[in-house]
Amino acid sequence: MLKKTRLLIILLLLLIPLTLTCDAAVAVENNVQNPSDLFSEAVNYYFEADYSSAAELFAQLLEFDNLDAQLRTDALYYSALTAVNNYDTGTALNNLSELEEMNYQSGRLYWKIGKLFLNQDGYFDSADLNRALKYFAKTSELGFNQTAFKRDYAYVYRELGKLDKAESIYLEIIDSNPIPEDYINIADIMQQKGNLNKAVEYYETALRQDIAGGAIYLNLANLYYDLEQYNSAVDIYKQGIKMQPNFTAYHIGLAESYLALKNYSLAENSLLKAVELNPKGYYSYYLLGLVNKERKEYNRAFNYLSEALQNNPNYVKAYLTEGQIHLEKEDYYNAISSFLMAVEKNEEYAESRYYLGLAYYRAEMYEAARAQLRKALHIADTYSEARELLDIIEAR
Repeated sequence: MLKKTRLLIILLLLLIPLTLTCDAAVAVENNVQNPSDLFSEAVNYYFEADYSSAAELFAQLLEFDNLDAQLRTDALYYSALTAVNNYDTGTALNNLSELEEMNYQSGRLYWKIGKLFLNQDGYFDSADLNRALKYFAKTSELGFNQTAFKRDYAYVYRELGKLDKAESIYLEIIDSNPIPEDYINIADIMQQKGNLNKAVEYYETALRQDIAGGAIYLNLANLYYDLEQYNSAVDIYKQGIKMQPNFTAYHIGLAESYLALKNYSLAENSLLKAVELNPKGYYSYYLLGLVNKERKEYNRAFNYLSEALQNNPNYVKAYLTEGQIHLEKEDYYNAISSFLMAVEKNEEYAESRYYLGLAYYRAEMYEAARAQLRKALHIADTYSEARELLDIIEAR
């Protein structure tokens, strides 16, 4: 009897863990199959930015056949947002399609899906701006007007070349809650539309809002240079240098402005600083060559142009400047040699053809000059200097 009792106790002890394990499994299974709990857990993962776990649980939830309509709508919505964060375009679009069939539309969701096609994070091979625009247009149609969305909407129009549309949206942003970048973007639009003075106004506004905006200084200074307001350009380049003293572009822009003002000494100082910052910068050496050409210091000019061509053997303008110096020295055969190199590097550059023709003309090689000038006019039929010289040769 005692042996039987002991055996029964042992069997009970062995069965208790098994029973507990089974009960726990059933409890876990019941927990997983509870749609409301599963949705809550998935949403928690979403807001914790654990999108992989969220996607897995939303996928399980949407496998239920008889989900409550509201719960299914919510699950599809958050599943689509999760897919956007996982760069899972297929799932996002499939969920969006099902939501549309249920007559549910969300401006935020259309916006977020549209942003996928902007490829701002570089996850895909390229952006698809037209598809982004399609979803942004729907977002706008639904009355979703967050400023961040408007910036994306305007950006797409700007990149697609629809500048009037982009301008209109940026003006809306500027009337509400602008940041310096908004003024920079609309300034860029004004610049593309040829309204340079208006572009300057917007850049200046951006500067007043953000004194640390390095890119603003460069863009504004470049605009002043394009407007031939060289003293204003000098002032802005100098402000940029105070903020970013090692930014080569500021020193080069300052030098170009001084060069336009014929202040060759200050231009050279700026360019020497640029070369110090970037010893391989062929354009700085080229400009140093120009500075010394204007000073008639031809040997120094040749040395700098040689440095430019060592760093960029294909830089046509350096060959042209060499040839122009030879022309000034009446060394026509060396001029022809330099211009031939320029033509070899780019046969479709009209200026190279013109100067080669001019060198041939000065060397009294009229047929060769005629041939080059005709080629220059074939490339650019409005090239007045080439036309005038050709007329002189034809009149001989």
